[in-house]
Amino acid sequence: MNATPTVALPRPVRGVKVYSRQTVGACAPTYGRAELDFEPAPPSAASSIEFVCTVEPEPSPEYEESLAQGILRELAAAGIEEPAARCGPPVRARVIVRAMSWHWIDSCELTFARLGALAVREALACVLEDREPQLIETR
Repeated sequence: MNATPTVALPRPVRGVKVYSRQTVGACAPTYGRAELDFEPAPPSAASSIEFVCTVEPEPSPEYEESLAQGILRELAAAGIEEPAARCGPPVRARVIVRAMSWHWIDSCELTFARLGALAVREALACVLEDREPQLIETR
């Protein structure tokens, strides 16, 4: 069985910021915020995620895990069940999470998985378009 070849992220993309606002009056928890750096992975290394971040109001293993899953799924181009999922070859990258913010009531795991995927898409768009990251804001 042949695995799909991966390509290394060609250059660093630092300061990717993703933000999901809580929709006023909505019942669904949608708040989340993260700031990440993307670095090329060493030649023989798989994609990795490192949390060296400040987390408000406190660390949350559940939200960190959800963010990591969203990142890794999008880097692997494996989100085929999601219509907006990235198409293309899998990309290897070292991802450093610099900051996260969540809310006791207004956050959920799905929000952070989505933020992880959006962060990868923005980092890859920055490489493709040769630009600096822009704030990705969603509801």
